[in-house]
Amino acid sequence: MRVVLDTNILISAFVFPGGAPEAVYRLGIERKVELVTSPALLSEFGRVLAEKFGWQPAMAEAAVAQVSRIAIVVRPSRTIHVVADDPTDDRVLEAALEGSAEIIVSGDRHLLRLGRWEGVRIVSAPHLLDELSTAPDEV
Repeated sequence: MRVVLDTNILISAFVFPGGAPEAVYRLGIERKVELVTSPALLSEFGRVLAEKFGWQPAMAEAAVAQVSRIAIVVRPSRTIHVVADDPTDDRVLEAALEGSAEIIVSGDRHLLRLGRWEGVRIVSAPHLLDELSTAPDEV
């Protein structure tokens, strides 16, 4: 299953460990899901770590590098305009489209309100964890 993690999920996983966002990120580390991201999302992740959370540039770069190693990094070929209230959310949709993701995990109300876009489901981290814990084991 290919999954795009919105920047807010990655921020929560790295800055506030122990919650559902970190558990979802760990699924990627453990290769239980395939994480998909893009240069735009990685850039935003590093910028937010440094500017909003005061991470030293080297620490923010290391976090970005870790995500880059774990995830499939796609370069979206289409620019879309779907989320009028927050156009930066469109970068998440672009990565999902280019990376053939099945799910976007987000805590963003604009994206969660969409629920589904172009066949990609948009769910919260706790929702995905609940869904995976109740799914039958693959044989």
